[in-house]
Amino acid sequence: MSRTVPIVRIDVFTARPFAGNPAAAVLDADGLSDPEMQQIAGEMGVAGTAFVSAARKADADFGLRMFTPKREVGYSGHTTVAAVHGLLEARRLRGDRVIFETQGGLLPVEVERRDGGALIWLEPPRPALAPFAGPLHDTLEALGLSPSRLGVWASPALTPDMDVLLPVDELETLRQLAPDMNRLARLGGLHQLRGFCAVAPKGLEPASATHSRFFVPHYGIPEDIVTGSVHSAIGVWLFEAGRLQPARGLAAFTAEQGDFLGRPGRLAVEVRVKTGADGRDRAVGVRVGGRAVTVLNGSLLLP
Repeated sequence: MSRTVPIVRIDVFTARPFAGNPAAAVLDADGLSDPEMQQIAGEMGVAGTAFVSAARKADADFGLRMFTPKREVGYSGHTTVAAVHGLLEARRLRGDRVIFETQGGLLPVEVERRDGGALIWLEPPRPALAPFAGPLHDTLEALGLSPSRLGVWASPALTPDMDVLLPVDELETLRQLAPDMNRLARLGGLHQLRGFCAVAPKGLEPASATHSRFFVPHYGIPEDIVTGSVHSAIGVWLFEAGRLQPARGLAAFTAEQGDFLGRPGRLAVEVRVKTGADGRDRAVGVRVGGRAVTVLNGSLLLP
């Protein structure tokens, strides 16, 4: 006997349909098996599918699991935003804050009502970055990035999610990247890296501080359209490189991604800064915000 599973498709990090990063959300995932969730994610074919269920812990509101078309991941920013947006529209949130129980631990999300809509803020633990000690030359070759076009405004870095952050010299260099996806996938698997993120130090719009491209071919995502999870690390990276000037303990900027794929996405990033006893400013927290819009409501039939 077949079963019907309600599902929504949501465009994330945008306020209009057919832009930003598409995600799917199943808001009643209790009773679905792991293979069924993976099959649903594969069928949807988007970078992230969220599965919301009852929480097992008393200090969480919901359980949340996230899948790419090929595997489960512990954290995906745009997938989390999609889950919150779906819950908002279904009127299942009691207030402006929700705590998810995820594979990576408790994940708090805040909802800010603004301009007749909602800005959904992700605040994962502050990422600690490390210098990228991996195969830089091979990575640049696989990305199609000449060493002479590697930016000097920041150093290549590795995030806690095992994403490589690479500065490029200018926006046009970023536009012209033509990665060898098979080679990138091999590098990612061999060195246990999640993704490869190339970042330009300005955006297409004057008010934007960065534009990024993010490649994850070994996760079934040749190029991710807009990547929420990596932007918390980008915020800290920019601050540590001296690219952000905090005011009253906060450094905020707009980040761009997705334009070169025809789906413009915009993210709000805020880095909280504290001055230590030595007089130096340090990043102590970061959050990433975005809007979302539902483009499809429907149901899947499971055998």
